[in-house]
Amino acid sequence: MFGSYSPQILFSSLAFIPIIIILIYVYKRDRFPEPPRIVAITFFLGVATILPIQIFIPVIEGFGENLNLFGESEYFYMSFIRAAFLEEVAKWIVLIFYCTKLTDFNEPIDAIVYGVAVSLGFAAYENFEYVSYAFLEGGEDEASSTALIRSFTAVPLHALAGIFMGFFIREAIFYKKNNKISIYLSLFFPICLHGFYNHIIFSPNFSSFWIYFLLIAMLVRSIFIFRKEKKIQLNSINENIHIKYYKIMNGDVYFTIFFSLAILMVVTLLIKSF
Repeated sequence: MFGSYSPQILFSSLAFIPIIIILIYVYKRDRFPEPPRIVAITFFLGVATILPIQIFIPVIEGFGENLNLFGESEYFYMSFIRAAFLEEVAKWIVLIFYCTKLTDFNEPIDAIVYGVAVSLGFAAYENFEYVSYAFLEGGEDEASSTALIRSFTAVPLHALAGIFMGFFIREAIFYKKNNKISIYLSLFFPICLHGFYNHIIFSPNFSSFWIYFLLIAMLVRSIFIFRKEKKIQLNSINENIHIKYYKIMNGDVYFTIFFSLAILMVVTLLIKSF
C-alpha cells in the first residue's frame, strides 16, 4: 500500500524544496535571527489558514453567484475576492494577532520574516494539494511538471506577498508617520499582487510573460527592501533599540478587512456594468 503512494509523496516533497530555500534565505537576512521555534509555529499557522479559508469559500462563491457575474467581472471576482482576498486576509490575521504580539517581534525586519513564514506555510499546503491532485490525475509526468512550474510561479508569489505584507506592517508599527495607511496597505497591496497573478492565470488570454514580468518586478522591489533593512540593522547596536510607535487596534483590523472587500466589490460591479 505504501509503495503505491510513494511516488505521490516524492513529488509532493519536491514541491517543498523551493519553500524551504526561500524561507532559509529570508531568515538569514535577519542579523538578530528570530527563534526557530517561533518561525516554525508561524509557518504551521500559515498551513492551518486553509481551515478558515475552506469555511468561507462557499460563502464567497454563493454571494458571487447571486450577483450573476459573467465574463471579465467573473474573472475579477474569482481572482481578487474568492482567492486573493480570502487567502491574504487569513495570513494577515495570523501576522497581526500572533506575530506582532511576540516579545521577539522587536525590530522592523521581523515583520518581513514572519510575513514570509506564514505565507510560505500556506504555499506549502497549496503545493501539496496541487501536486497530489496532478499525480492522481496525470501521473508522475503531470506531478513533476506541476511541482516545477509552481516552484517558479506560485511559491515566489506567496513569498513576495509575505514580504510586502511584512514591509507595510513594519512601517505601521516602527515608524511615526502614516501608520493607518500602512496598516491598510499591508493587506490591500498583497491582495492586489495576488489578485493580478490569479487574474492572469484565469484569463482566457493567458500569457506566462505577464506572470514572470509581475514576479520579477516585485522581486526587484523586494531586493531594495532587504538592502534597506540591512542598513537599518548595521546601524543598530542591538536588537532592542527599536521603538514600537503604534499599536494595531481591533478597529484598525476590522476597517482594513471590510474596506478592502468594499473596494474590490465596487470594482467588480463597475466591471460588470461595462
